[in-house]
Amino acid sequence: MRSLVILGTLATLLVIHARPSRANYEGPWCAVSWGGGDSSYENCSMRSFEMCVNEIHGTGGNTVCSPNPRYQPSSLAPSEHAKPSRPQRPS
Repeated sequence: MRSLVILGTLATLLVIHARPSRANYEGPWCAVSWGGGDSSYENCSMRSFEMCVNEIHGTGGNTVCSPNPRYQPSSLAPSEHAKPSRPQRPS
């Protein structure tokens, strides 16, 4: 009985502290690296060119940053400066 309580407590703690899975993010930049021959690896989760350059730093020169052709910017982009609403005059 005691081991069942401990097991239940551990399972509860794991569920509480579990990180949600991250969706496959398609960023505007890809880090593309070539192995030997025709094999290549592409990581298109880079949110900026600087992030991509930091990712490929020290990889030996067979890696480049290139624009992601599949990138679709979110339609939830920040709106342009909204005009402040005017207070209405009492009638």
